[in-house]
Amino acid sequence: MPLDPHRLLNLDLPVRRYSYEDREPMLYALAVGASATDLGFVYERDLKVIPSFVQVAGYDDSWLGAGGVDLQHVVHGSLDIEFFDCFDATGVAEIRTRIAGLSDKGEGRGGIVHQLMEISQRGRPVANSLSSLFVRGAGGFGGDRGRQPDAVVMPEGPPHAVVEVSTAANQAALFRLLGDRNPLHIDPAFAKAAGFETPILHGAATFGVACLTVLKTFCDGEPSRMKRFAARFSGPVFPGETLVFSFWQTANEIRFRASAKERNAPVLDGGRTTIG
Repeated sequence: MPLDPHRLLNLDLPVRRYSYEDREPMLYALAVGASATDLGFVYERDLKVIPSFVQVAGYDDSWLGAGGVDLQHVVHGSLDIEFFDCFDATGVAEIRTRIAGLSDKGEGRGGIVHQLMEISQRGRPVANSLSSLFVRGAGGFGGDRGRQPDAVVMPEGPPHAVVEVSTAANQAALFRLLGDRNPLHIDPAFAKAAGFETPILHGAATFGVACLTVLKTFCDGEPSRMKRFAARFSGPVFPGETLVFSFWQTANEIRFRASAKERNAPVLDGGRTTIG
């Protein structure tokens, strides 16, 4: 069933508030691969919040039904987050959300919904997040509408750095405790019905693994240095796989892609980070 542009682009989504204690940023850090030695992210004393945590604060799939979108057909397409300030270790976030655009991949193919979230705390902007949701079989609705994600050209030549990061077999089970309870990530029968051999890791979790890897490799673990973080999900990650990140660095920008080592299969592409 093709997406309905009029229905989606005219959704009136209420302003939401997300209240949290330090438990949530620490759980997020563990769910994206931080270890007990990463004290800055897992210990409440002088706790720092991994920048991609803003996606947990802004997560909301309650509008899918009103927009005529079937959750079983949805996978994450990409994320692009611009950071204006660091997230508080505890507090309340205010989230304003709207459907900013649609991409049409053609009849019988995919349709993509671009959801823009503006996140603030204590009256100050913290981040803007453009989240793209790929809806299988929902193309053919008449062409692209509204805002489209930036196209990212990857550098040629060998990467400047290669980093391997292991995921855990229980990582999806842990990450879903932060709010995204899509059974695709835990229920084998649901995953098979969706076309996957086994449950897959949340795209937002893979994104968080990448963000933490960049933070530790290029930012000395300091969240305030990260000004933008974006990536496109080019393939599923199965919990327990090893991710191989390739990084290209020029001035204050880093571009990257990642693959699953065991299958030599791409999982992230078009990655870009701006560092201040």
